[in-house]
This record gives sequence, structure tokens and C-alpha cells, in this order.
Amino acid sequence: MRIALVHAFFDDAGGNERLALEMYRALKDLGHEVDLYTAHVNERAWEVLTSGMKDFPRPVVLGEPLVTRLLRRSGRLLHYTGSS
Repeated sequence: MRIALVHAFFDDAGGNERLALEMYRALKDLGHEVDLYTAHVNERAWEVLTSGMKDFPRPVVLGEPLVTRLLRRSGRLLHYTGSS
């Protein structure tokens, strides 16, 4: 089966990003053809996430929405941390 796995942003080297990569790997191990898509890749976060992983393809970058791009550049893009 061909599967498109979409993760909005590879901006951090956190749990959500790691889960997306583990899901990719698990689906590949089951014999599926998997394509990974995102809107943005932070180069440093990608290096940290994939260090020690062999032959891990970069996601296809579809392009970041204009609003998010502007907020990121202005430093106003907030990340949900799950704590109050």
C-alpha cells in the first residue's frame, strides 16, 4: 500500500517529530511504500532527529503557509508545550 505521512513542521527535535519518524519506519518495515511530507524543516532539528539513522530520506517540503512564515520570522510563532 502507498501511504502519505504528513507532519506539519519538523521545527523541533521533540516527541511529535520522533513519533512521525518512527511511524514512517514502522510502516516501511511492514512493506508499505511511504512518502513523508511537511511544510517546513528546521535543518538543525532534522540533524538531531536523524542522527544515527541510516538512509533516512528527507521529507518533501510542500511549502509553509504565509501566515506561519511571517510569524516565525517575527518570533511570534508560539509552540504548545503542554504545560500550564
